Amino acid sequence: MLHLIQQCIILQDMTIAQIMACTCLIGLLLLAGAFTYEHIAERRDATQHPAPGRLIQVGDHRLHLFCQGSNSPTVVIEQGAGSPSPLWWPVQEKIASFAHVCTYDRAGYLWSEPVRRPRSVRERSEELHALLTHAGVPGPYLLVAHSYGGLIIREFALLYPAETAGLVLVDTPDEPALCRPEVQKFYERMRIFVKIQEAASRFGLPRLLRKIPSMQEALWFVRPDDYAAAADDLLSLRSLDCSSPAPGQLKDLPLAVLTHGRPFPGPFALLEEGWLAAQHRLAALSGRSTLTTADSSNHMIHLDQPELVIDLVRQMHGVVSQKSIDSAQLA
Repeated sequence: MLHLIQQCIILQDMTIAQIMACTCLIGLLLLAGAFTYEHIAERRDATQHPAPGRLIQVGDHRLHLFCQGSNSPTVVIEQGAGSPSPLWWPVQEKIASFAHVCTYDRAGYLWSEPVRRPRSVRERSEELHALLTHAGVPGPYLLVAHSYGGLIIREFALLYPAETAGLVLVDTPDEPALCRPEVQKFYERMRIFVKIQEAASRFGLPRLLRKIPSMQEALWFVRPDDYAAAADDLLSLRSLDCSSPAPGQLKDLPLAVLTHGRPFPGPFALLEEGWLAAQHRLAALSGRSTLTTADSSNHMIHLDQPELVIDLVRQMHGVVSQKSIDSAQLA
């Protein structure tokens, strides 16, 4: 090996086979260096950026739970697929002024430990319940979810109705909207792309790209575990029950549905077809529901119009706390 390295450095009197061997050797050395760089960077991140909340044992792994505020019932925020919890922290801080509010990271994201097997939406809702129970956060809960997270909290409400005080669905789809063949194909392509990013992240490529200012907002994650968690979120869409949720399924559970007013951009435009119909189906799940449109927002309503989300959570918190109720009509 040492002799081959010396020949690669000298680059004299080498056969084609030796040149190919040198190329492979240099490639392996670069990959080993990149792998080591990523490993060291992850350990440094863990030291420099410790979890702001608590790490709670749930089964064979620990999940990160971050809570603020004091007034019950507790508001629990569920993120969308591939969406980090810090995107909700500015909203969480405002909600904490009138309620006890928690965000958490699903397995594999940020400070939460990964699970090395595919999991269904139902398993994610059961894991959320176990997290809140083991953390000693009493219910019932006002559950707030964005996008994919809506599947999880609706399942939670069906599994644990006595522990669910109300739901706020922030631009969340229902099963028929996600089961359209073209949508399934789109998310499968996304999953493959995320798996490629996962492979690249094992050698530090996203971490290096994030040093470019223009790439910082585009790359939310740099660690392999984050990309693996996002890919598993997308994989779980394959096992959805594609039938329409039954109207009145949630009986008279307080339910607020908030949807975007500006269409999905770029390749996500195919999601627009049938989206509004899905929002009406969601609103019909309860006899005590409202449907509101965020006229100035795209899909990321909590970033585009955070005050609208905060005000809706405040109103719903008043409803489930049996305080004053603002009546609203279905749109």
